[in-house]
Amino acid sequence: MAEFFLTRRATIDLLEIEEFSLRKWGESQTEKYINDLYHIFGEIAKNPELGELRKDRSLPFFMMPAKQHFVIYKITNSGIIIATILHGRRNIESLVRSMTASLVDEILTIENRI
Repeated sequence: MAEFFLTRRATIDLLEIEEFSLRKWGESQTEKYINDLYHIFGEIAKNPELGELRKDRSLPFFMMPAKQHFVIYKITNSGIIIATILHGRRNIESLVRSMTASLVDEILTIENRI
């Protein structure tokens, strides 16, 4: 069964999304949004090729829209590793480039555990 794994960065992203959403839209809407994101993570894990491969980057990655965000992930034999979750309004390429070293380390750590 395909699974998804979150880096620490992705976990922090989810917490920040949740905090922002709570302030902006309240508990009910936030819970639905976060649940929808987790559902999308599961769908991507089942069919990782859904995303677009961004291979000409400092860190080759797959990118898949998820509501107002994009899920940045790597495919593994066990499923996917979600590196980060970024809002669509942000400069995704620049942010991923700035996080490349730490994301590579986190992804390798997770790959060694699974």
